[in-house]
Amino acid sequence: MENQCRKPRAKTGLRWNALRVEPCHIAKGRHPIYYGIDDLLQNGKAIPPDTMSASLAARILRAAVAEGANKRELICAIGLDETRLRNPLSRISAPVALRYFKTLQTYFNDPAVHLRLGDKAAMQNFSDFGYVTRLELDLASVIRAHVRIQPLRQNMVRTTFHSDGKPPFFIWEYAPDRVQSYASFVECSVMAFARLSRQVLNEPPLLQAVHFQHQPQFGTAIYDAAFGCPVEFGMPQTRLEIAGRQVFRPSPFANQALLDAESQRYELPAKWMFAGKTQLAFSYFYLISELDKSPPTLDRMAASFGMSERTLRRKLVEDGLSFRDLLHLVRKDMCQLYFMEDTRSLGEIALLLGYSDLSAFTRAHKNWTGSSPSRR
Repeated sequence: MENQCRKPRAKTGLRWNALRVEPCHIAKGRHPIYYGIDDLLQNGKAIPPDTMSASLAARILRAAVAEGANKRELICAIGLDETRLRNPLSRISAPVALRYFKTLQTYFNDPAVHLRLGDKAAMQNFSDFGYVTRLELDLASVIRAHVRIQPLRQNMVRTTFHSDGKPPFFIWEYAPDRVQSYASFVECSVMAFARLSRQVLNEPPLLQAVHFQHQPQFGTAIYDAAFGCPVEFGMPQTRLEIAGRQVFRPSPFANQALLDAESQRYELPAKWMFAGKTQLAFSYFYLISELDKSPPTLDRMAASFGMSERTLRRKLVEDGLSFRDLLHLVRKDMCQLYFMEDTRSLGEIALLLGYSDLSAFTRAHKNWTGSSPSRR
């Protein structure tokens, strides 16, 4: 199958340069990491409607590989371009996203695999844009942050969270004529939000009810077991209710200092974007996302942006930094966060920063600070 895989054409719906940022104001007192999202999205004008981010698709793909899938075979079967899939700013059209889920079901010969993947496609480190949300005060704050950044991940459906409900509840909204065709995508999204309690509080979600507008795609007992509560179909709304005592439970990961540090890290690329240095800002975000997944090289990054290595090198220099200097900056920023997090070994941090081994990381750290990382 690998030999039969051909590079997909542009009509696959993968778009790499959709985000267009214009000068705007990020209000003081708001965390720019996600409280500036409303400004960046420009009331929905910056990102094409009915699309899913490549970063979300990549996270689901990693979960599928962890379940035993062959990455290359799966990418070929879906018809995605792996180089652009690595670009965190790429967008996948709704038809391709829906084909993605159907292909997963066929590949695993399991119509419910999207529920399992939605539960397991969790954020692992600071390379994922939403990882920082776990640093919020309680589960409700984490959920609100995830809802706020949801348009960046996908705008095929709109999610709202009502923490003042009794019990608190989510609503998923989308066009009535898409109810059945979006079923797998919506079910995966509902499962992903249910999963937050397990990731943040280390306990299963205490769900009161799950309602879907669409009809079941397989036996209802599978749904009941997956969500841990009765699931009803053909309802007026797609709705998830969760116990208030769990929603307002403090997060054991709450860390205001680290949350502030992560937010400050986004101030510089935000300034670049507003100053028109978009390629520099896009490359910064690309490197953040890719450091822990593949070698951070100029040619790989250029391919993900659909341009030649020479063109990207020129654009970066015109914006004020060489690729080498930008890579050093990203690694230093990320290193600071992992040191503040203080939960990982030096070897793991080295791998997350894209170094081949601990000695390479040690040499780089000495160049940055004059001392080895073990003496920080």
